[in-house]
Amino acid sequence: MRASADTIGNRENMILAIIRRFNAGIVKFVMSIKFRSVGAMLLSSFAGLSLTTTIIPSAMEFSGTMDSFSARWGLGGYAVYSMMAWAVGGWAVQRTGDKKLGAIVLGFVGLVTGLLFTGVGLGTELNLFLTGGGAGLLYGAVGGMIIGDALRDPPADPNDPYASVGRIGDLGIFSYFKNQR
Repeated sequence: MRASADTIGNRENMILAIIRRFNAGIVKFVMSIKFRSVGAMLLSSFAGLSLTTTIIPSAMEFSGTMDSFSARWGLGGYAVYSMMAWAVGGWAVQRTGDKKLGAIVLGFVGLVTGLLFTGVGLGTELNLFLTGGGAGLLYGAVGGMIIGDALRDPPADPNDPYASVGRIGDLGIFSYFKNQR
């Protein structure tokens, strides 16, 4: 029995069409607004975890107020609360879509969580407060600028950067790839 080449070619075309539709669905999901919000929340919550496990203890050791192991031990129980607070802050920063406002919002979240957890977990001495709050403020401001710029909604109009909806490729971080075509 002989099979015609057209049948095999049609089957390959059908498989390629299914793969292309599947890839288009994945790209549509990845480029959706919900994905950017979830991504901002995840990044920010892990930044909150990093604040209590690395940033504040390192700042305490660098300033000479206490060793990093003792600071990690004292702040260890507050990591989950820090993650929740920073996730809400990251969501708010992504919704604003502005670097300056993102630095203000997440810097404020960093300041509050740094002061609160340093005061409750480590002590209420002035140098501990200044070190924990300052580290949280600086870490939050830098993270807010990054998240506010990288995960904002893309503009609909290239001439108006504050327009609400557009394509992901219209963001400034993709300008290099546009110029390479």
